[in-house]
Amino acid sequence: MKGMHRVIIENDHVRYDFQIRRNITILQGDSATGKTSLLDILRQYSQRGIGSGVTLQSDKRCVVYGGTNDNWRVAIESEKDSIIFIDEDYSFVFSRDFADCIKNTSNYYVLISRRPLKELPYSTKEIYGIRTSGRYHFPEKVYNEFYPIYPEKNEYGEIRRTIVSVK
Repeated sequence: MKGMHRVIIENDHVRYDFQIRRNITILQGDSATGKTSLLDILRQYSQRGIGSGVTLQSDKRCVVYGGTNDNWRVAIESEKDSIIFIDEDYSFVFSRDFADCIKNTSNYYVLISRRPLKELPYSTKEIYGIRTSGRYHFPEKVYNEFYPIYPEKNEYGEIRRTIVSVK
């Protein structure tokens, strides 16, 4: 789980271009910001490949967890050296059991959650939102990029110290 991995996924309407730097990346944000759309086009690609109209560029296999709350452990342990995307609908991501399981895998995890993940050791530098960039304009393709929720510097270029307290 070392190094940075760039992922570019797009179809005719939307494009996501982001980098994974650590084994746990968190995506947060309001409704309709593109989190679920990202998972949807990843799912389309995994089901139909290039025939889906989706293109994916990544040096790691990208998979969307689509099982149940009961069989997650088997699915995760069977993946090796992949980037696994998991939506907030799965309650197991909030458990100590999940935290213990992913600690010893070769995978990277992109977790979509608006709630705190208290059991997981993740960096505030790897909590992102999704915003639409000005590179494309409606009705053209929408370009989405990740932005840090807790940036290292404020708007004046001063280093910002972030203290996050989880109770």
